[in-house]
Amino acid sequence: MAPKKSVAWDHFTDKGDFKAECKMCKAVFSYKSGVTNLTKHIQRKHLAVNLVRRDNNLNQLENQPIQEAQMNAPPMSQTTATGISSQTATTSSMVRSHPSSISAFLRRDCNKIKKEIDDHLMNLFVCDMQPFSIVEDKGFRELIKFAFPNYTIPSRKYFANNLLPGLYEEVKTATKISVSEDASSICLTTDIWTSRNNDSYLAITGHYIDRNYNLQSVLLECKVLEKSHTGVHLAEEIKNVTQDWSIPSEKVLLVVSDNGANITNAVKQILGWKHFSCYAHTLNLAVQKILGNSYIKDTLSKVKSIVSYFKRSNVAWNKLKTYQEQANKVVKRPLQDVPTRWNSTFYMLSRFVELKDEINCAMSNLDVVNCTRLTSYDWDVCQSLIWVLRPCEEVTREMSGQKYVSGSSVIPITVGLTNALQEIATETYRQENNISIFPDEVEMCRQDLLSEINSRFQNLERSRTLTISTFLDPRYKLYFQNATVAENTKHHVVGLVTSMIQQTETNQPTTTGSEAPQDVQEKKSNSLIWQHYIKTMKNVRPTGTANSRAIIEVQKYIDDSVLSPDMDPLTWWRANQSIYPNLAKLAKLKLNAMATSVPCERLFSVAGNILTERRSRLGSRKVQQLIFLQQNKKH
Repeated sequence: MAPKKSVAWDHFTDKGDFKAECKMCKAVFSYKSGVTNLTKHIQRKHLAVNLVRRDNNLNQLENQPIQEAQMNAPPMSQTTATGISSQTATTSSMVRSHPSSISAFLRRDCNKIKKEIDDHLMNLFVCDMQPFSIVEDKGFRELIKFAFPNYTIPSRKYFANNLLPGLYEEVKTATKISVSEDASSICLTTDIWTSRNNDSYLAITGHYIDRNYNLQSVLLECKVLEKSHTGVHLAEEIKNVTQDWSIPSEKVLLVVSDNGANITNAVKQILGWKHFSCYAHTLNLAVQKILGNSYIKDTLSKVKSIVSYFKRSNVAWNKLKTYQEQANKVVKRPLQDVPTRWNSTFYMLSRFVELKDEINCAMSNLDVVNCTRLTSYDWDVCQSLIWVLRPCEEVTREMSGQKYVSGSSVIPITVGLTNALQEIATETYRQENNISIFPDEVEMCRQDLLSEINSRFQNLERSRTLTISTFLDPRYKLYFQNATVAENTKHHVVGLVTSMIQQTETNQPTTTGSEAPQDVQEKKSNSLIWQHYIKTMKNVRPTGTANSRAIIEVQKYIDDSVLSPDMDPLTWWRANQSIYPNLAKLAKLKLNAMATSVPCERLFSVAGNILTERRSRLGSRKVQQLIFLQQNKKH
């Protein structure tokens, strides 16, 4: 077998049958037509490997006389020497003839590799939120030097001042194009956050359905608020952002925020746009009010005190841990609640009751100070309160997603929540689920919670945006509490579809039955057998008025099978857009309503991770760019 001359074979093992296995990643490639596949694999996947020809490095050939190269070569047979000398002479001649071309080629290849490494390091700063100062860390520099010996790490300023702004502009331009081309309508969510540097950031996210019926979420802006947070100033900032993104007012379906009077006034009164108070925030206010009542507060205070005790005392925690291990349980720590999040109280109680036996055993064998042990009645209150709060926790979790449509679920899930809070008090439900009669305090809590929810969400079915969104969700359609609302919503949708049909006919007056014959006419105009068909069909128009066709399409949609609650409505519309063409277009315009401003709250968690102690000196502009890229760059 002829010797394998390519340097690529230094990194591959010949497996026979013209197959070679990479020594580094074990990938197998064919080399029937040569080693190009092997070389490309090394260049693309193993950048640290320097592929140099076995006879001579081109860099050496540029600077080293042929005679010197031959003198340094090992002894070889005359035949081999003749072949190698001839090849070397040819290559050297090429180098002498075109030295600048080869140098340019080498520089171009090195520049490409350098750019790829730079890009990957930028991903480290953007995706993993590592500080730019990591490039100055000794261990990191040694790692890069080991992996890429020929690569020189640029300074932190190079990444922060050169690459970051360029990448930001590149991604923002691409994202703007996507929004402009795909967003028929857009739902905005907004919130305000104060950083550890005491800067106030305004975040605005946009949510739309693209041409393939996928829900897209993008960060439009996260910027420092220089002015006071008045309704006028907030309206000005929001308007500036939508203008920067070329989003006209008529495209804004809805703006979702917390219940603050300033942002509500900015959206509804000043901008004149439709506003919806964050569902999760409103529900949080309702539950927080109940948990603050005196008849339940005392028990919660005892629980919090005990949880704090196990968190601050290593002796107590080790004792609790030991009892869990003896019971062959997975060791878990008690959870402390967060005052601003009611569901953290639910999680605290759930974990506390789960560890009931171990907590009682541990406290019985500890010298507990400033902690009141729970009575049997207190434990009953905790367990019963979990039953009451569980439906609210499930709803909060369900409504806080941003990767699926949620606005259409607001009305149905509120109906389900109120029914659940009524059902858990029935004798039948308690017997089926082995639940004891609720203590008086918890029963009062349940009744007050039900009253709060009914009060805070009583106007949901008056929102045309929400009712239409619900109707266009194939999981719900006419699932309303009020029959009149259901009928009015259906009637309104028929009106919208009628207008769409009329608009289509106005814009394309000849596209009504003659479209297909026109196509045929172009293809068959020279065929005698099609002449009679063309003459007969060219003036045919669809039967019925725009309104009658709208009624038929809407009724057919209503009569179609209801989708399961766990299915994706946008997937259904993608599959059925040819059956309901006008309703499908309407769904793109209306189903992107969001139920919460949680996307902005999650964004501020990212912002907090970016503004760590090592990055606390980052300027607000760089923070803005990093957050934008972290959210919008397709990694």
